Parts: sequence; C-alpha cells; structure tokens
Amino acid sequence: MKLPLQITFRDMIPLPSIEPEIRHRADKLDQWTSDVMSCHVTVQADDGRRRTGHAYRVQILVRVPDEEIAVGMDHADEDIHRAVRDAFDATDRRVEDYVQRRRGQTKAHHIVLRGRICMLTDDGEGAIVAESGETFHFDRTQVAHPTFEQLAVDQEVRFLEGITRAGREARRVIAVHSHPAQT
Repeated sequence: MKLPLQITFRDMIPLPSIEPEIRHRADKLDQWTSDVMSCHVTVQADDGRRRTGHAYRVQILVRVPDEEIAVGMDHADEDIHRAVRDAFDATDRRVEDYVQRRRGQTKAHHIVLRGRICMLTDDGEGAIVAESGETFHFDRTQVAHPTFEQLAVDQEVRFLEGITRAGREARRVIAVHSHPAQT
C-alpha cells in the first residue's frame, strides 16, 4: 500500500483487538496486487437503541489506479469481529475482480451450477455439494436470495463458482425454491 492505512471509529470506543485485526486484513490486500494506493476503514456503531446491543457498520474504501473499490456491510448483531471479517472478505473479492479485469482474465459468462446445502453454521458459513459431487464453501455475504438465515440444510440452490486463495467457493447463492417449514 502506497499510503498509510486510515482507520476511523464512530460512535464507539475502539476495542483493543479490532485495530490489529483491521491492519492485518488491510496488509493482506497487497497480496492481490501492488496497485493498492490507499485503504480507509470506518467502523461505526449504530445510534439506535436495541435491546441486545449495537449493530455495526464497516465501510472499506480501497483506491487503486483508475478505480475506487467501496464496500459497506451492515450487521444486526453485536459481533464487531464478524462485521470486520465479512467486510474484508467482500473487499478481497472486489480487489480480486479488479485484478482479473486489469489482466484481461474476466470470463465472458459464468456457468450456473446447482447443488444442495450440506452444512450451515451459526457463524454465517456453509457448504454446498454440487451435482458433480464437488463441495463449495460460502459465507453469508455470498447469499443473494433469500437471506442466509432463511437457508436450510438439504435445500436446493443455484450458484456461481469462484476461485479464491483458500480454494473454490460458491458465489451468488440463490435458493431454487423456498425450503418447506420444518414441523
């Protein structure tokens, strides 16, 4: 990164563990490309009163030549670490897409795959077994419809394949039809 990382906290007292986590994730952006000019991360607690605590909004603005990559994630839970992780995961994907466009490696079209959800965790992560038998992992930021919380194990879904540093993942996960309510 050419310029120093900027971190802004609004309407909250920063936790001692958050700033090092943000710095670590921002440093990893350089693994995708040396074109990253700057990164500004804003972590904000909502000002609404909730019975269970604050919801956090994490916004990340990454500047690269000829483009600004902006990511904003809303989370209605108290886990600020999850909010930071999910926002940086989305930023990683956007920087990866930028690098592929710059190299002319973008695909002309994506092949839609089908499969069934084989695992869902309380941490917002899941796995899909495709019709081919291959397993694809995903997180809540990759779910297009319905919401992650509305998905169920054994539900049929459509998705696009994505390649990341960690391996293959499911992107733009969409339920084929609503999963029947469990009785």
